[in-house]
Amino acid sequence: MTTYGSSTVSRVLAIPELLFMIFQFLDDASNASNVRVSKRWSEIALDVLWKEVLNLHHLFSLLAPLEQSGSTYKFIRLLESSDWLRFERYRRRVRRLIHSSSQTKQILHHSVFDDVARSRTSLDILPNMHTFHWDDSLAHSVIFMHKNVKSFALSLPKDNSIRSSIFTRVFEDIVTRMPKISSIDLRFEFPVKLIEGDVIRLLSNLPNLDRITLPRFCLTTKIAETASRLGKLQTLEYQYHRYQGRGDPADIVDFRPKLTEVSFPSLFDFSTTIAFEDAIKFLTIPFSPSNLTIIYLDSPTTETPTTLSALLNTIPEACPLLKSLTLTSALFNDMELTSAPEKEDCVNIDTLRPLLKCPKLTSFEIEHHYPLHLELSDIEEIATSWPGVETLVLNPQPTYLEDSNLTLRALLPFARHCSKLQRLGLFMDATTIDFPAAESTSVYQLPTFRSLHCLTVGVSLIQEDGAVALFLSQICPLHCEIEKGVTWENPVSQELADKLELRLKKWEKVEELLPLLTKLRIEERERAHLLKQEVQDLRIRTEVLMDKFALAGTPVNLDGCITL
Repeated sequence: MTTYGSSTVSRVLAIPELLFMIFQFLDDASNASNVRVSKRWSEIALDVLWKEVLNLHHLFSLLAPLEQSGSTYKFIRLLESSDWLRFERYRRRVRRLIHSSSQTKQILHHSVFDDVARSRTSLDILPNMHTFHWDDSLAHSVIFMHKNVKSFALSLPKDNSIRSSIFTRVFEDIVTRMPKISSIDLRFEFPVKLIEGDVIRLLSNLPNLDRITLPRFCLTTKIAETASRLGKLQTLEYQYHRYQGRGDPADIVDFRPKLTEVSFPSLFDFSTTIAFEDAIKFLTIPFSPSNLTIIYLDSPTTETPTTLSALLNTIPEACPLLKSLTLTSALFNDMELTSAPEKEDCVNIDTLRPLLKCPKLTSFEIEHHYPLHLELSDIEEIATSWPGVETLVLNPQPTYLEDSNLTLRALLPFARHCSKLQRLGLFMDATTIDFPAAESTSVYQLPTFRSLHCLTVGVSLIQEDGAVALFLSQICPLHCEIEKGVTWENPVSQELADKLELRLKKWEKVEELLPLLTKLRIEERERAHLLKQEVQDLRIRTEVLMDKFALAGTPVNLDGCITL
């Protein structure tokens, strides 16, 4: 007899969409077992197993066995039509192909690609693939290209001898074979000027692009002008990833694109490496993009507070829809700051105040060589003027490590006023914990963060990790992470590295202690709340009883016991 519970489970497991969702959380070994359960499960499990291909060796092994020959792998025999007939069951399931010869130990010989290209029975090897990432011989990538590809990432080789001979042909193949691409990601480690003409022709012939990703220092004036004519372009960005590569900072000097009234009609996300002075000119020229909601500017020079102030005064009017702003100023080559910087060299509240005029801004991050010169009163002004902020990172990793005007007390205004704050970054002096006298009497009077997920302390000063963890446990939610360390690209001396290591170890200890202490604080608050409710209940019951005695005219002996 079938029980109600087992019948319900059977009906649920008979829904293909639910099975597919469940199988996606399983590993390959489990799904390989699911293939053998039933015909229905087999089809769904195979869809999950072959949805994303990260290893071409596994894929091509479905055609014929591969054997190692030296350092590479080759087919042990010629491919036949029957091999492709068998392969048909798998090839239509592939949606993403991500291949990098540097990330696999099973390197395929060039003859494998030649055999596949020669023997294939259909021009489109993976007809339903929509995402294609390639980091290998450019010539071999062509056999996977087809008109249904939407997202394409290509790593270009560093070899100078092949650039002029093959880049043009490959870019022409991209346009011809994948004309519907909506996202293109070019990765290389050489000056973009060497291939600027090819890149311009490539972008000009892909009208459906809504995302362009380039390495740092590669958005030149001419490339920007070309991108501005793409009516569907929404995101123009660069990435920091090592595999993304980087260009030459000299290529982006004097960034002055000429725009028209139809330039960047859909652009809302703009990230680039650019001097702040050039950014000001770009945002104020006629027909500059006015719908930007996300801006990420990475300056190759160390910007002054004066230039930064001019930029921040420009943004509210030029970008009224702005929601997220990140500004990164390059660090000096000399990382050894042994004395405190002058006040005029540091960003202060006057520099940042124009941001408070951006009504929609919910995220702001800034990175600068020198610490920000902010007082507790400035923090209070920012917090009270910006209650809707969700991400606020105020230079937590400056190169001067010895002093900060802000202590842990600087966290309290944000906890009090910014209920939506999810990520907060400050450079603080946590060597002393200075509670206001009224707050030190009761932990329950301290304001607590409601939404904080990450507290970024960077290279903040610290001595007593236990005391810091105790303080943070009073204001941070249970699963708040402590983010510490630096993202500096410049090399540092051994002395500075040792100092950083010692400081970061203390913050690691804080991160280790914080969850346990926070949990104890939460339990303590719950017990106190229950005790408060109990006392309140007793007070009410006592008042009711006293009122009854008063109405009855019965004297109450307060020196004795009263049964409630």
